[in-house]
Amino acid sequence: MKCSTVMEWIPHYIEGLLSPEAEREMTRHIGVCPGCARWLEEARAMEEMWKELDGDVDLGLSSGIPDLVPPVMAEIERLEAARQKNDAGPVTSRRRFALRASWIHYGLAACLTFVLLEFGVFEQLGYGLTEINGHMSSSVTELFGAQRTR
Repeated sequence: MKCSTVMEWIPHYIEGLLSPEAEREMTRHIGVCPGCARWLEEARAMEEMWKELDGDVDLGLSSGIPDLVPPVMAEIERLEAARQKNDAGPVTSRRRFALRASWIHYGLAACLTFVLLEFGVFEQLGYGLTEINGHMSSSVTELFGAQRTR
C-alpha cells in the first residue's frame, strides 16, 4: 500500500469505516512506515481536539460578538422613512441607461468599422493574412513531409 493512499484513508481508519482487509493492510503499512505512523498519531490528536471542541459549542465567542441586526435594520428603516419624507420617489434603475449605453457602443463600433473600410485599412490586412497562411502551410508541409520520409 502506498503512503499517499494511507494518508487519504486515515480518517476512515480512525473511525473504523474500512473493510477488514483494508484495515489489515493499513495496520501492516503503518507498522513498517514511520512517516505514516506519525501521520496517524497527528490525525488521532487532531480528532481528540475536535471532540473536545464539539462539547464546547459556545466556545466563549457569543458573549464577545455584538448582535448587529437590530441597529442595521433600524438604520435601514430610518433611511427609508427619510426618503419617503423627502418624497424622493422610487429609486431609478440604472439598467435602462446601461442598455442605452450598450446600443451607443454598438453604433459607434459599426460607424468606426465603416470608416475604416472606406479608407481601405482592411485591404492590406486580407493580403497579409493570405501571405501568412501560405507561409504557415508550407512550413507545416515541410515539417510533416520530412518526418514521413524517415
